[in-house]
Amino acid sequence: MAEVLRSLAEYPVASMDVIIVTNTLQKDELGALNRLCRETLTSGTGTVRSYGDLTNGWDLTWCHKSIIAKDFIKENHGRYTHFIYLENDIRLSFMNFCYFVEYREALRTFGLLPSFIRVEYSTALGGFTSSDVFWPVYVPVQSHVLLGDLVLVNMPNPYNPLFILDLELGAEYVQSPSFDRQASGTVCPWGVAERAAMGLCLENVPAPFQSRYVAPIYQKAGTVPAFAWVWHMPNNYADNPRSALGKIRMDRMFVGAGELGQEGRWSIANSIAVTADHLDDQRQGSSDEPGRYHAGVASNAAADDFDTDASLLAENVPALSDQNYLITHHDTVVFFDSDLRRVRHAPFGIAPWSLAIELAGQTGRLLAQGKSPGEVRQLSFGTADNDATTHVTSTSFDCDIETFSDGSVGIRTGDHYLGSDLDGFVRPKHWCREWERYQLVRADTIEGLALLRRYSWLSHADRRVYSLAAQPIDFGRERPAESSALAASLAPGAIAFRRKVAFGPVALKLIERRPQIVFEPCNPALGQIIPERLKILDSNTQAQSDFSLFRPLIHFLLGNEHSELEKLRHSLDTLSRVAGLGAAICITSAQSSTYLRQLIPEPYRSDALFLDARVTGALVGILNYHPVVHAYVGCTFDTDLKENLIKLLLSRKRELMLGSGSTAYTSAPNFLTQS
Repeated sequence: MAEVLRSLAEYPVASMDVIIVTNTLQKDELGALNRLCRETLTSGTGTVRSYGDLTNGWDLTWCHKSIIAKDFIKENHGRYTHFIYLENDIRLSFMNFCYFVEYREALRTFGLLPSFIRVEYSTALGGFTSSDVFWPVYVPVQSHVLLGDLVLVNMPNPYNPLFILDLELGAEYVQSPSFDRQASGTVCPWGVAERAAMGLCLENVPAPFQSRYVAPIYQKAGTVPAFAWVWHMPNNYADNPRSALGKIRMDRMFVGAGELGQEGRWSIANSIAVTADHLDDQRQGSSDEPGRYHAGVASNAAADDFDTDASLLAENVPALSDQNYLITHHDTVVFFDSDLRRVRHAPFGIAPWSLAIELAGQTGRLLAQGKSPGEVRQLSFGTADNDATTHVTSTSFDCDIETFSDGSVGIRTGDHYLGSDLDGFVRPKHWCREWERYQLVRADTIEGLALLRRYSWLSHADRRVYSLAAQPIDFGRERPAESSALAASLAPGAIAFRRKVAFGPVALKLIERRPQIVFEPCNPALGQIIPERLKILDSNTQAQSDFSLFRPLIHFLLGNEHSELEKLRHSLDTLSRVAGLGAAICITSAQSSTYLRQLIPEPYRSDALFLDARVTGALVGILNYHPVVHAYVGCTFDTDLKENLIKLLLSRKRELMLGSGSTAYTSAPNFLTQS
């Protein structure tokens, strides 16, 4: 309490009244509190109010509500501008307060409120940790808003042990269910003390946010500004080895903020690998490489882990069609850590998609992706005290699948079930409860979403071009677990905005047993790796929608004369005036690609393709663009080029004369043959 009062005494404000709410009636204790006020605060600004007749001690956390209603709202008369509620172990600095005031205004139009990150100091980790997260946070799948160089993001657990109200917020708060001890239980299932501190966190939440609170993150650095840290001084969690909270260091807490560029691409297939540099890492590893998260967790339970001895891994397993990824009760993804040779789980976007279960009726087998492309191994699990060497063939389905009413499954081998613990490791268990039940996400859905994210697609329904944007997601649980990596607490109704992935005019579910994305087969003989068309089953209408890859390539055949370069510059200048085209260029020439690259203006330089005119039939990379425009250097591109290319794709014609010395093709070999 003394440290809390001392921090408030440092506020350089015109006036401040501090009220200490207590349930003690002991004169010596009340005397000590009054003495602290006199010694720490300006004379006359600190008072102690005792509520000693409470039926339940937790009711004390609600006694300040009458102060808000009466002193701050009804009888204020211009004396106060803000009300601050603080638990007695939280240090709120004046810098914290200034941050709230500034960002309260910046977020007003969004209907959001600035929040804080409660931190503790961990001696074991040698740094500050977050008190209120079980997992690192992958920013692109949490609701967020960009303000300058800051991302303001919903936290999976939005709890703050304090709140700040201005007069407008105070008037809103006293009229809300969250203001009442009983009615607040309909808003959130938190405990009595936690609901007393939630303020307007879950009131009037704008879609698609799951709470009204957003925390700031520097987009480039992925770190929380110090002005949003509030210190939980007892360090209850960080120094408690039995608690899963307080173990995520602040400098490793957020991942993916830098992916939120203006295009807002959503990272899925190229997810950040979770590895560990050393087997004896303490609680949390290092993050030395950009874009790579190391998450080693100290554990003495290796003897209870999956048996991943090389003799139990069958390589080059032939794949069947029904492959699925496993989503834990914590809303994390199960993966195979090839460095540790352990099965683990981590948040979506952070865990690699390296382990799938292949189903065949009521049986299945676990398939782990190796380090080499195309390397797939079958995985077996058991207990370490089982010394028997088991041979696993590439066709054995050694897991029994138990299905539950909510669609989740249990995975059993013999007497053991797959279990996912809070330390991030997967171990065999003798029971099948919540942590041993998994939801299934089809592998082809994840692969499809990766292509929707990476490239642009033309919707045949509305003639618009889309790529998958960052958006909040949900794995379909009616009430997420407290340890959910996505959302531990949701405003009533907010979950509906997270259960479907929006892609242009259609929507998909992550948890869906039917195929939802069907791609037109590629032609690997020609080096084609990106399909040109796809169909999506819309989960809203149950109708299929058609899309075409919209990745235009403008091809020029360039001679050796200097005048050819001048003509090329003219063509590229007119091409740059075509809005929203996003085309790459390709140059076939006998000249050096290094020389040509230096002459090409930005933004075409980095993505340009160069073909050697002396090599016939050179198609490297071209077949992965759709459509392809063959243009003579010096041609002038019309501003309606994009619209004409859309017409070509929708008509399913093979070519279209564009005039001015250019022709568009939906199949690249056509123009190469004619050239």
